[in-house]
Amino acid sequence: MARAGHRRLAGRPRPSGGPAMTAGGEQQIRALLETRTRAFARRDAATAAAGYDDDLVLYDAVGPLVRRGEDPADRLERWIGSYRTGIGHEIRDLEITAGADLAFCHFLVRISGTMRDGTEVGMWVRATSCLRRRGDAWTIVHEHASVPFDADTGRAELRAEL
Repeated sequence: MARAGHRRLAGRPRPSGGPAMTAGGEQQIRALLETRTRAFARRDAATAAAGYDDDLVLYDAVGPLVRRGEDPADRLERWIGSYRTGIGHEIRDLEITAGADLAFCHFLVRISGTMRDGTEVGMWVRATSCLRRRGDAWTIVHEHASVPFDADTGRAELRAEL
């Protein structure tokens, strides 16, 4: 049941005025995310960043709070460079909701690998990506990544398991 002031949209017919997203559109978004996953494993920042829009706004799990106007390939190159190994990027529970030209998806992603200092990383991150279609291509215009934290200690829950 919807909370007061909120309407439940599930099961409602799609409003007229625009085409629904095609199965091909969902496949394109999944392919974009899978391409990034493979790029992280290969340590390929340029390919990982290729799905980002020029107008990207990023709320990353790593500061600062907001990133705008940065070259995402440079940021990813620095992040990938902090690892000795390729970076594991396992996506789980991906859900995509989209219209003709705008989409969002949310998922969990397990980041893993060995950092240059020998630290073993294995953590789940919550992620939401908002995409825009221009022509035949979808690009990520906003991305938000976060980790849960313990409200009593204020510490991030980096070792949380599903």
